[in-house]
Amino acid sequence: MTSRSSARGFTFIEIMVVVAIVGVGAMMVIPALDAGFDSREVRRAVRQIAATMHHLRGEAVATGRVRHLRISPTQNGIETDDRSRWAVLTDRALIERVDGGFAAADGTVEILFYPNGATSGAEVVVVSRRDRASNRLKLVLDPLVGGIRVEDAG
Repeated sequence: MTSRSSARGFTFIEIMVVVAIVGVGAMMVIPALDAGFDSREVRRAVRQIAATMHHLRGEAVATGRVRHLRISPTQNGIETDDRSRWAVLTDRALIERVDGGFAAADGTVEILFYPNGATSGAEVVVVSRRDRASNRLKLVLDPLVGGIRVEDAG
């Protein structure tokens, strides 16, 4: 009789080496993924603010009324004058500063959109909450024609 003692499978050491390799790979990939999420959220926040500005400009031209956008860096949100559109940005994107518009005592900034297509103009800087140095975008609202441009705020 022959005995079948040749067992197939992996040794404990081989399994531990594979687990260590997977762990090292995960430690290298997860920060890159997280930074990608931060960058995506900053871009999404800027798109959301730009879309609201574009909407208000169109509404002002169509209705012949001045429209207002309030930006609150302290609340990290935006709101239209009739409260039909409002948003609080995600926890990954932060309104760092707003230049232009009309500053109020409560820290909000009001941007006006006129019926002729002009605006009070503004620059809004949105950054990543965790990495303010590398994930920075600036939204520029042209005061004469109401055009919206997004730039790197680095």
